[in-house]
Amino acid sequence: MIYVGNIAYSMTADELKELFVAFGNVAAVKIIVDKTSGRSKGYGFVEMESDEDGQKAITALNDTQVKGRNIKVNNAFRKNDTKPAE
Repeated sequence: MIYVGNIAYSMTADELKELFVAFGNVAAVKIIVDKTSGRSKGYGFVEMESDEDGQKAITALNDTQVKGRNIKVNNAFRKNDTKPAE
């Protein structure tokens, strides 16, 4: 899973997908929206079919300008829900 931050609020999921298709098959794209307003929060996630393709996309797209904004692209990570052992 790839985190894409600082995207333009007007960017659509299809537009985000188009950025990543150049690097391989895209399995899923999700732009996070505010629950009450329905407006984009300015970040999203992309899932590539291949980790290798995902890494190529991260390297090529991180800190590039898209729709007037420098996007941040890196590996997404999930917070560990378990508490450390005491």
